Amino acid sequence: MEVRLLPLAGLLFAGLVACTPTAERVEDGTADSRSPTPESPATDTSVAPAPQTNTLEVNAFTLDELFAQDGGGCGMTLWQQSEGSPPEGFLFFNGLAQPPNSSFTLMKINGEFVRFRRTAAAGEEFYGQQTSQTFVSQNDDIQLQVDTTLGQPGEIESVAVEGTLQLQQNGNTLAIPVQGDAGC
Repeated sequence: MEVRLLPLAGLLFAGLVACTPTAERVEDGTADSRSPTPESPATDTSVAPAPQTNTLEVNAFTLDELFAQDGGGCGMTLWQQSEGSPPEGFLFFNGLAQPPNSSFTLMKINGEFVRFRRTAAAGEEFYGQQTSQTFVSQNDDIQLQVDTTLGQPGEIESVAVEGTLQLQQNGNTLAIPVQGDAGC
């Protein structure tokens, strides 16, 4: 499966370079070789229930799309792991709770924004995160395991992270190597 990454101004980075990495299916060890399709900017700010399909396709989203979903700010942002400069587009965001709201976890799956709630966390704490976190979609259809290791501290109240997003739905599993940052 290929993830097409979208243009983005930057969250903690001044400029980002475009690339199109791939994610691999874990269930049978084969990769989906479909060509990426261009995505248009989202204008609908609603969040749909987790898609009810037999395939999981994780789509990148822009900073503008994240803000349109009432996300952004302090938390952890992850993108497809790559060499060199970070790619354009995010795959995962888990924001710190900002009163009166609760924490905010978001991914774009099969073209729709899906919100998750954290059900378990363990390991080292950093910026409202922990190195091992388990989430479930709002309709309990998709399970998400986020395992990270901490890297070097960033310039502005942040720390680099890398790890794996592992999604499970209807017996299908998709693992995506990721990198990113957490901070405030």
